Amino acid sequence: MDIGLLRVFQAVAEEGSISKAAQSLSYVQSNVTARIQQLEQELKTPLFYRHSRGITLTSAGQTLLEYTVRIFKLLDEAQQAVLDSPVPKGSIMVGSDTTAAVRLPVILSAYRSCYPDVEVQLQICRPSELIDAVLQHTVQGAFLDGPVEHPEIVQELVINEQLGLIIPDSMDYEGLQSIHGQTLLMLNAECLYRMRLDAWLREEGLRLGKVMEFGTMEGLMACVRAGIGFAVLPISYFRR
Repeated sequence: MDIGLLRVFQAVAEEGSISKAAQSLSYVQSNVTARIQQLEQELKTPLFYRHSRGITLTSAGQTLLEYTVRIFKLLDEAQQAVLDSPVPKGSIMVGSDTTAAVRLPVILSAYRSCYPDVEVQLQICRPSELIDAVLQHTVQGAFLDGPVEHPEIVQELVINEQLGLIIPDSMDYEGLQSIHGQTLLMLNAECLYRMRLDAWLREEGLRLGKVMEFGTMEGLMACVRAGIGFAVLPISYFRR
């Protein structure tokens, strides 16, 4: 139901006259008449009795007027609630890839302290899926482990991470040659850290061996300790 039709209906009901309602709304009379007829057709019932002294509401019209008054009151309250609130309220959906999620507890805790009335929901998935989610507005923002080049996305650097190698005790580290052909353990195949490492190794004429992907940091670290492979992670993670 068009809210504009309800405004015209309310004006006619309160004025008791189509001509007076047209004047108060700055409409031509024929426009008001057409809108009332449209509303009656949509509801499939007469809303006014027409007589020589003007018009009066039918029982259906009286019922509609009561609801119309309530509707516009709620709209006014909603507008005031939004305009009068200097502090954000409601809920937001935030995305993150698995690697960036390591930093989220501190960030989300600080946000919650500043905006306790905002409910933050978190969605963890691959970077490509997060970019699509941002573009489709299913998340309000996302934390990724690297830059995104897209004309419709605004990005801001939150943390400048330093990367480090984490290797098992069984692997003697003697420079990059030590990880040549070794298995890389990572949280997702689209991780920027892998791309950085690939480029790093290519510059030295080296290459990665197999790549194993994990759903959790705990699983990844357990496999590093078991000697299955090595990982590339932010140095901040080692200091936790």
